Amino acid sequence: MLSRVADNLFWMGRYLERSEHLARFLNVQYFSSIELPYPQMREQALLSVLNMAGTELENDKPTEEEILFSVGLDGDNPASILSAVYSGRENARSVRDSLSTEVWEAFNKYYLFVSDYPVSVYKTKGLDNFTTGSINHCAIVKGKIHQTLLRNETFHFLQIGKHIERAIQIIRIMLSKMADINEVNKLKVGSTLELQQWNIILDCLEAKDMCRKHYHSLPNKHNTIDFLLFTPNFPFSVAYNLGFVYKHLQLINKAKDEKPGSLEFKVGKVINDFRYREMEDFKDDIPSFLQETLDKIYLICNEIHNEYFKY
Repeated sequence: MLSRVADNLFWMGRYLERSEHLARFLNVQYFSSIELPYPQMREQALLSVLNMAGTELENDKPTEEEILFSVGLDGDNPASILSAVYSGRENARSVRDSLSTEVWEAFNKYYLFVSDYPVSVYKTKGLDNFTTGSINHCAIVKGKIHQTLLRNETFHFLQIGKHIERAIQIIRIMLSKMADINEVNKLKVGSTLELQQWNIILDCLEAKDMCRKHYHSLPNKHNTIDFLLFTPNFPFSVAYNLGFVYKHLQLINKAKDEKPGSLEFKVGKVINDFRYREMEDFKDDIPSFLQETLDKIYLICNEIHNEYFKY
C-alpha cells in the first residue's frame, strides 16, 4: 500500500471518531448544564466544550451562541464538527478506490447532513437534532466499515486511526471535566454536584450503565477513572483502544518483528506500562497522569507516521 493511501485511511478513521466525540460531548455538556443550579457552573460547562475541542475564541467572554456555533458548524474553525467531517470525507475521497461503495455513500450522507444543516436552526432549536444525527451517521459509517471491507491493510489503518483518536478523546474529555469538577469544589456545596459531574463524564462516553454493572455501585471518582482508563474489555476505555492499536499494527506487520527499536516494540512498551498502572500510582495528581498518557499517545502517532506515512 502507498504511504499516501495509508495516511489518508488513518486520518479518515481519526476524523470520523473525532466528530462523534465532539457531537456527544457538546450534547451532554449543554443539556446537563441547563439543570445546574449555579450560573457560574453553566458558564464553566460551556467553556469546557471549547477546552475539549481545543478551540480558542477571540472574545474573552463568548456567548452561548458563539460557543455552540464555533464547535458545531464553524467551517473556519479546524476543530469544529463540520471541519472534522469535511476533512474525513476529503481523506475518504482520496482513497475512494480502497473503500466499498457502501462506506463512501454513508460518509457522503454524513457530510451532506452536517454541511447542509441550517445554521439558524442549529443556533436556536436544532442542537439536539444536529448532535444526535451526527452520532447516528457516525455509527452507520463505522457499521459499513465493519460490514463491507476486507480485513486487509485498508481496514487495519482505518481501525488504528479510530482507536488512536478514541483514546485521545477519552482523555481530553476527562481532562475537561476534571476542570469542571475543580470549579464545583470551589463552590463548597457538598458532594452531590461533584457526583453529578462523574455521571456526566460517563454519559459523554456512553459508559454509565456498564460502569454500574462492572462495579455493582453508583459512579464515583475512583470507579469512573478506573473504568475509563484501565478496563480492558470496554470499548470506551483507554486500555481497550491502545490494545487494538497494537493488535492492528501486528496484523499489518505479519512478520511480527518486535525487536528493540521496532514500531511494535515501542508501542508495546507504552501499552504494557499503562496496563499495569493503578489508581494508587497517581491518585494525588490525576490530571498530570492523564496529560502524561496523552503525550505518550501522541508519541505513538509520531512513530506510526515515521514508520508508514513519510512520503
